[in-house]
Amino acid sequence: MTADIKTPLLSSPRAVEEHVRTYSSVSSEETDVGTDEPAIVKVIEVRREWRLWRSNSYIRSLAMLVILFVIFSALEFALLKLNLPAVDPDDQDAIKFPRNLKDLRRLNGILSTYIDQHFMNVYVTFVVTYIYLQSFSVPGSMWLSILGGTLFNFWLTLFTVSLCSAIGSSIAYFLSASLGSVAVVRLIGDRIAKWNEQLVNHRQHMFNYMVVLRVAPLPPNWVVNLGAPHLSVPFGAFFLGTFVGVAPPSFIHVQAGAALDRLSSSDELELVTPTNVLCLIAVAVVALVPVFIRRHYKI
Repeated sequence: MTADIKTPLLSSPRAVEEHVRTYSSVSSEETDVGTDEPAIVKVIEVRREWRLWRSNSYIRSLAMLVILFVIFSALEFALLKLNLPAVDPDDQDAIKFPRNLKDLRRLNGILSTYIDQHFMNVYVTFVVTYIYLQSFSVPGSMWLSILGGTLFNFWLTLFTVSLCSAIGSSIAYFLSASLGSVAVVRLIGDRIAKWNEQLVNHRQHMFNYMVVLRVAPLPPNWVVNLGAPHLSVPFGAFFLGTFVGVAPPSFIHVQAGAALDRLSSSDELELVTPTNVLCLIAVAVVALVPVFIRRHYKI
């Protein structure tokens, strides 16, 4: 395998630190496999420079990510305490990210009493919280989608969830491409290189591929968000693919939230039903139809 002497190595930890000034793309044909060494990926294209926003040090890069997470977590905590209407002291402990159906029911019961007079406060808190969860891959966005379905208009919630998912994923995309570049590739470089083996076959229909990835998240969404800039996934396809792709599963979550009030306290939410699974498969197939047509007719 020949290589231009100007071409740096990207996904070995030392190589990333030495060449972190470039914003690069990766080709799987240049990936070394079958060795015990960490996956090494050749950079075949310099797309953009982030010199003002990068650090050559792994420690500094990791520290910046931790600091940003702490700052935004503090801001999110302040938002929950200051922007939401005052609640009864006995209910203060319920103002938190729901983690199960019990938390969800209790939070819905509290916020539902304030939604008419404090709609904007509750809605803005919902939007900012959703973006925060998506930006830092914090678990809980599914329960938040269900909560939105109980509090707001169905279509407003679906649009909001899809848009917030796209915005939050974009924030993760840019953080990975800039301040956190060295830390991201050092920590999950192997996962990124493995994903690249799939990605290289879909570059001509990246939007469709991103839609399918969001419907059936393999690799996980957080790997896609953080790895995309290092594999030269165009931001436009990334954003729009995320916006469209998260809509089908979000539709199921929001619909479940809209039905929450009709459930008794002993009922359980059923998200994985044959109908829902078939709907998700249908969406994935529809997204792949243009790909099959292009390949068959060589468009």
